[in-house]
Amino acid sequence: MKVPFVSLNVMHQEIHTELTEAFQSVLNANNYIMGAEWDRFQKDFANFCGVSFAVGCGNGLDALYLVLKAMEIGEGDEVIVPSNTFIATALAVSYTGATPVFVEPNINTYTIDPSLIEEKISDKTKAIIAVHLYGRCADMDAINQIAKVHGLKVIEDAAQAHGAVYKGKKAGSLGDAAGFSFYPGKNLARSEMLAW
Repeated sequence: MKVPFVSLNVMHQEIHTELTEAFQSVLNANNYIMGAEWDRFQKDFANFCGVSFAVGCGNGLDALYLVLKAMEIGEGDEVIVPSNTFIATALAVSYTGATPVFVEPNINTYTIDPSLIEEKISDKTKAIIAVHLYGRCADMDAINQIAKVHGLKVIEDAAQAHGAVYKGKKAGSLGDAAGFSFYPGKNLARSEMLAW
């Protein structure tokens, strides 16, 4: 018996007509990138997250990289990241020229342990990336408090947290900016986004 790595057939069959109509609409308009559907999706996703803007990009790594660049983080800077994450989180930091500084997870949540963050902060630290895993948000109150005390930016890697809620607020609205991924193997799949 061969078991497929990822099978989206059941999910796609449930919305087959909707997908076919959407595809046909894009095909007829010849807008394979950007276009009215993309504009609408960006606005809808920003509204869904409770933020002002959402900007589409190529993938979750690009989303985090662009957030870091927009915050002018680069050569000589350090960014706190959890050690329990996909490599893209650290790669986004290193692609800017900055250095990822790893912090171990809380054994009960598997997200970054806020009690271990401050000992890793130096005069080069510019931001903390909190990664939400399996639809569970990191301890954002503690992380935001540490960032406030030290004058740091807070970035959410929300690639696995579409619609996750933390104390009444959705993932993507809990820090200064967030990166999402819509890769088909993620919790939700349509495209890549970053939210401000």
